[in-house]
Amino acid sequence: MRISTQGSQFVFNLPSDLVPDSIRDRYIPLLEKNWIQYENVLDYLNSTIKEVSFPGLGLQIPEQTLLRGKKRSFKPVTNINDITSTRELVIQFRRVDSDINYWIMFDLFTNVYLNTEEIFSNPFQVISLDIHRNAIYNINFREILLTNLSEITFAYNQQSFDERTFNLTFKYNFFNIEFILNQDKVLELNEDELPEIKMKNYNLGDPSKINP
Repeated sequence: MRISTQGSQFVFNLPSDLVPDSIRDRYIPLLEKNWIQYENVLDYLNSTIKEVSFPGLGLQIPEQTLLRGKKRSFKPVTNINDITSTRELVIQFRRVDSDINYWIMFDLFTNVYLNTEEIFSNPFQVISLDIHRNAIYNINFREILLTNLSEITFAYNQQSFDERTFNLTFKYNFFNIEFILNQDKVLELNEDELPEIKMKNYNLGDPSKINP
């Protein structure tokens, strides 16, 4: 395993049933007209995801004031699912193709809001991968509520090709982290199986003294 963490070693996709048939049928002709190389709307949205931010841990520490004004802190009585600082995840998308992906997400957001039959969206999942593209662990978020879709700005003075983004924020009620790497995926070597490493000592001052 590498010491540093490579940022692209994860998989995050929107739930497969997030896009209803009505929105899919509405945007498929537009994707085909613009020669966008994806078979469906959901794959197109997933391809524009740039990053996902996981909230840190944070607790509201209760305090008690003792005699002469001394303050004493205590461990709070907080459910384990509420120890994260916000219980919110932010998904950042790249603005592409004249903001087509933004307006698809806009329609999805309003569709979820108007859906009176389903209170929560289906679970979201972040899967972490190792350097061999094997899944190490996944983070599951359940009882999802979409809470915010950031604004975008149309400006005549923005003529450069700089990358611009927009954010989708959702709140979750429960999360769990599960390590899923199988035992047979872990590399185990006995001492007699270790490769032999031959070192050569090069004396750069005198080429005739190079040891084979």
